[in-house]
Amino acid sequence: MILGDRIFLEGPRGAGKTTFVRYLLESLQVDQPPQGSPTFAIAHEYTCGLGGVVHIDYDRIRSLQEIYDAGIYAYYYERPLIIISEWISLWPDFRDHILKTGRIWQCTISFDEENRLLKYALS
Repeated sequence: MILGDRIFLEGPRGAGKTTFVRYLLESLQVDQPPQGSPTFAIAHEYTCGLGGVVHIDYDRIRSLQEIYDAGIYAYYYERPLIIISEWISLWPDFRDHILKTGRIWQCTISFDEENRLLKYALS
């Protein structure tokens, strides 16, 4: 993982996306408060030895304009950050626009009663 990496994280509710993010942040040595899922906020910003990390939950966003009004667009263009995006597929035009802003990790978590499966591709 390097600054400029983008993680597009998808999966159904309850698949473990937020748990995955918490462990990823832990592996980056981010000191995290025990607040749980970021669904009550659109973005959480952290610092680690590599620099900045932002975890964005696009599920709470109700319009493309809100992405710009909330300053989310700036995360991709104004500072070198690792950006973890949950549910960015809800905003395909925005996702397609930022595909060239860093190395993209496309990750999908699926689950059944016994297993969780993480599939990823780097582009």
